[in-house]
Amino acid sequence: MKRHYDSSATTRLAAAVREVESRSCAELVLEIQSRSGSYAHADARFGALLAFISLAAVLGLPVSFPPYALIVDTVAFFFIGLAISKRSNNVRRLMTSNRERKDAVRAKAAALFFERGLANTSEETGLLLFVSLLEQKAELLADRGLLRLLPPEEWNAVLASIHAARRFAPEDVIAIVQRLGAILHVCAPASGENPDELTSMPQLDLT
Repeated sequence: MKRHYDSSATTRLAAAVREVESRSCAELVLEIQSRSGSYAHADARFGALLAFISLAAVLGLPVSFPPYALIVDTVAFFFIGLAISKRSNNVRRLMTSNRERKDAVRAKAAALFFERGLANTSEETGLLLFVSLLEQKAELLADRGLLRLLPPEEWNAVLASIHAARRFAPEDVIAIVQRLGAILHVCAPASGENPDELTSMPQLDLT
């Protein structure tokens, strides 16, 4: 998934954001990150699982091993499990619950809303679209000035569709941005000078 976010994708995403902002009063920031937490607990769980499996396998063999060999084998498989999990989003998803991943994305989005200055726009019209690739989840947060302009049923429908999404290639994210733009153009149209207070470039952290 990360490899799809090249310079061409970044350019197309930025164009989609600028289109939304040109036709609405929203200050939209698009943030895409590889994950919303360290997931060290998931790595440890997988390491412990491999260690347990290796210990059970050794104890089930019709051969006697000295105690130190059992310890070395168990510890070795624990660290092997850590190394595998750190390199695999699939393993980390397997070792965590949907609730853990959802909470991580929501907490990260809330922190980014303030870090990126979305809570400080002049008309309180900041809007954050946050995509977290490991969790395969997205979160949408809007400031109160924008929420006052959006009908609750429209806002809740957009939230539901974003929370239900599981594909976040650049084209999928652009489609989400365009859907937001269509609603914002009707419910929160641009007026006056419509200054661009925040960056239109997508913020990418895919390390």
